[in-house]
Amino acid sequence: MNIHKKTLVQLLIDSMKKFDVMQDILFTKKENGYEGMNRFEIVNYSLCLKDYLEKLGLRKNSNLAIISENRVEWVITDVACILSQNRTVPIYPSLTAESIKYILNDCEAEIVFVSTGMQLDKILSIRGECPALKYIISFNSFERANIKEKIISFQNIFCDNKKLSKSELLERIEMISDNVNDDDLLTIIYTSGTTGVPKGVMLSHKNIYSNLISFPEVLHIDEKEVFLSYLPYSHIYERTAGYYLPFFWGSKVYYAQSIDTIGSQMLEVRPTIVITVPRLLDKIYNKLMKNAYEMPDGYKKKIFNWGISVARSHWHNKDSVKWKLADKLVFSKIREKTGGRLQLFASGGGALNRTVGEFFEGIGIMTLEGYGLTETSPVVAVNRLDSNKYGTVGYPMRGVKVKIAEDGEILVKGDIVMKGYFNQPEQSAEALVDGWFHTGDIGEFDELGRLKITDRKKSLFKSSGGKYIAPTHIEEMVSFLPYVDQIIVIGNERMYVTALIVPDVIELKSLAKRLNVNIEFESDLFTSPVILKQIEKDINEVQKNLASFEKIRKFNLLQTPFTIEGGELTPSLKIKRKLVEEKYKHIIDNMYHKI
Repeated sequence: MNIHKKTLVQLLIDSMKKFDVMQDILFTKKENGYEGMNRFEIVNYSLCLKDYLEKLGLRKNSNLAIISENRVEWVITDVACILSQNRTVPIYPSLTAESIKYILNDCEAEIVFVSTGMQLDKILSIRGECPALKYIISFNSFERANIKEKIISFQNIFCDNKKLSKSELLERIEMISDNVNDDDLLTIIYTSGTTGVPKGVMLSHKNIYSNLISFPEVLHIDEKEVFLSYLPYSHIYERTAGYYLPFFWGSKVYYAQSIDTIGSQMLEVRPTIVITVPRLLDKIYNKLMKNAYEMPDGYKKKIFNWGISVARSHWHNKDSVKWKLADKLVFSKIREKTGGRLQLFASGGGALNRTVGEFFEGIGIMTLEGYGLTETSPVVAVNRLDSNKYGTVGYPMRGVKVKIAEDGEILVKGDIVMKGYFNQPEQSAEALVDGWFHTGDIGEFDELGRLKITDRKKSLFKSSGGKYIAPTHIEEMVSFLPYVDQIIVIGNERMYVTALIVPDVIELKSLAKRLNVNIEFESDLFTSPVILKQIEKDINEVQKNLASFEKIRKFNLLQTPFTIEGGELTPSLKIKRKLVEEKYKHIIDNMYHKI
C-alpha cells in the first residue's frame, strides 16, 4: 500500500491510528442535552451502508445525491461513498424541486438520500421525471399510507450488521485504500452562482486532500478544539473546514439547530472555533452596538462604551495596561456570552468588514479572513494567526500559486484546482487555461504578498459616462450602517449609481425612535420623509471618500428581504444581481426617472 496517497481514505486511516476511535466527535442537540457519536461507530455504520449499496447493485463511480441539513447521517453517507468509490452530489435543502430535478438529471444520480418529509415530498413530486433515479433513502423514519414508492429507511439498513473491531475496521479500510487513487473523483458540487445555469464542479480526492493538509499550519487544529457547525455541508467551505478538518484531526463538532439558535448553543457547547460567513459577525456586532446604545445612562454604560473604544483602538496591542483593564471589565463578559472559550472565527464566503474584524480581535476573539471558491476545494488564501491584516485575505496556502492577470483577474494553480465542470467541456476549457483557473474575481497583492480582493469581474460595470465602478466596495461601506440588512448597487450603463436596500426592521424602528418619528404602521418606516432623509445623510457620510461617479445618488427601501427561497440569493447568501435587477426593474427605472 502506498502510504503517501493523497486521498481521504488515507486521512481516515491516519486519524483512526492516531486518535481514540471510541471518543465521541459528532454531537447532536437532543431534549436533554447533546448525543454524541464516535469515529468507531461512524466508520462501522459507513461500511454497513457501503455493503448495502453494493447489494443494491450499485456500481463504482456512481453519483449519489444527499439532500439534508448537517447531521451524523450526512457524515455516515459521505464516508460510505468515499469507501465505496462513489461520488457524492450534495444538494442544498433550500432548493426547489425543479432545481433539484435539474441536478439529479444532469449527474444521473441513481440514489438520493433525503433528511425530512419536506425533502421527500420534493423528490416524490419529480420522481417520474428523473429516469436515472433508482432508490430513495430517508434519514428520518416516516409512515404515510399514500406513498406508493418504495422508500428505504436509513435506520433499517443497519439492523443485522455486526460491528467490526478496530483492527478489522483498519484492515478493511487499508484494503479499500489500495484501490483508491489520488485523481479519483470524490464529489460533484453544483454551484448556483449569481448568474446562469448551475455547474457541477468535479473535485477529486487529491483536490480536497491538498487543501486539508495545509490547514493545520494556519489553524493549529488538534483534539482539544470544539467546532460549532451551522453552515451547510452542501457548501464546500463548511464541508472542508467544518467537517473534514475536525473529523480527520480529532476535534469535536456540535451541530447548530439553526442560525437562530447559535447564541444559546454557544453557551451550551462553548466552542473554540466557529467557521462562519461575515453576515453572522455583522449581526453579532450590530447587536452589541445596539445594546450599548440602549443601556441606561450611568456608570455601567460609560465603562462599556470605554471598553468598546479600547477594542477599536488597541485591537493590535493587547499587552497594554489599558487593554488588560478593559478585558477584565468588559471584554471577558462579552466572551462569556460565546461560551468563554471561543478563540477564533474563520470567515469566508464574502468580504469581511474591516471594522468588525478589528473589533472582534480587539475583544480577544481572533477573526481570520480567507478566500476561496468551490472550484479550488475551496481555500486559496487565508490570513495567519501571527500575521493577520484586515482588508486582505492573507497569503496563498502551501502549494498554491496565485497570479494577477493583465486585466486584474485572480488566477490560481495547484493541486486544489478542480478537474473541471461535469458534462461541460467548453465551460471547463474557458475556466482552465494552461492549468490556471480563472476565478472571475479582481484582486491585487499588498507590499508583503497578501492577496486583496477588490471585486467580481462580472460585477464591474461601466456608467454611461464611461467610468468603471466596483459595486462590491460601495455595498460593503453602506452595509456597515446598522439598519442596512441587504444592499445591491446598480449603475451599469446608467447616468449615476443607485441602490436597492433591504433594511433591518428592528433597527429601522430604533432609528425612528431616535428621530422622534411616530409610526402607526410598519410600512410607514419605509416611506417616512424624516427617516429617508436621515438614511440619505448617513449614506453620504460613509461614502464621502468615494469619487463622485461612484457615489449612490438615489436609493429605494424594499419591504421584502432577498431570500434563497425567493430566488434572489444563492445558498451561500450572495445576491443574484441579474435576477434582482430584472425583478425590481420598475423600481430601478423610477430612480432614473423612467417609466
